Amino acid sequence: MNRRAWFGMLGVLVLSACGSGSSGGNAAGTAASAALPTVNSVPEPATPTPATKKAATPKKPLVVGFGDSVPAGGGGCNCVNFVSAYANIVAKNTGGKPGVDNFAVSGSTSADFLDQLSDSKVRAAVADATDILIMTGANDYNDAFDQASLGGSAGKLYPPVAAAVEDNVTSAINKIQDLNSTAHVVVLDYWASMEDGAVAAKDYDATAMAASIACTASTNQALLLAAKATGATYVSTYTAFKGVNGAKDDTDLLQPDGDHPDPAGHQVIAQAIAAVYPRG
Repeated sequence: MNRRAWFGMLGVLVLSACGSGSSGGNAAGTAASAALPTVNSVPEPATPTPATKKAATPKKPLVVGFGDSVPAGGGGCNCVNFVSAYANIVAKNTGGKPGVDNFAVSGSTSADFLDQLSDSKVRAAVADATDILIMTGANDYNDAFDQASLGGSAGKLYPPVAAAVEDNVTSAINKIQDLNSTAHVVVLDYWASMEDGAVAAKDYDATAMAASIACTASTNQALLLAAKATGATYVSTYTAFKGVNGAKDDTDLLQPDGDHPDPAGHQVIAQAIAAVYPRG
């Protein structure tokens, strides 16, 4: 539409002076402004009203564990496993008692861990978690280690297993992060994937000992790569148990089977997590 000619330039000036949202001017000016068509005029944007932000309610601490017999507290320990021990540290540092959901299963593999994330109960716990602790992968190597300990080539036997562990743990953490983007995810390596300490020295000959050492290195490298790929925190129980150079005897941290932590070993693992990720 065109403006009526008798307004001419005066109408444009009146429109500018009495523009939208203005409460000033006399009644005649207001009437004239109302009569003018608005073609070619650009309305002023409405002033946004700041949204009232609600203070985020902090989550109650919930520590969730995944993995094999180590986080499950297996091997006949009858003790506080490191998942619960870390939750106790969180409680001490924060002044509140955190919940614990431990889904670790003795004998499980990294593929089993990945499959668990299809379970609705597991997914609900992950969605509510503040801390998620993962230790898995050693059982994936059982068959390959058996062959290597008898003289098979670790250089050929271990890499396919390592690739599977890395892929499974990476995929599982990606699923966890899709369910909960704020939870702190920790991936723990192994002081040894197989027996260690005095028990290993007794049970393994030189070939088996070399196969065990190579197995631990392969497992831990796969876990490190999965942690790096997902931005998870990597915590080394290898360093905590055996020292930086791996020379420390960890017999006193192991149960009589030489394969699982004793009560002191679980506390060392919990403290290692807290040293990297303190709470409070």
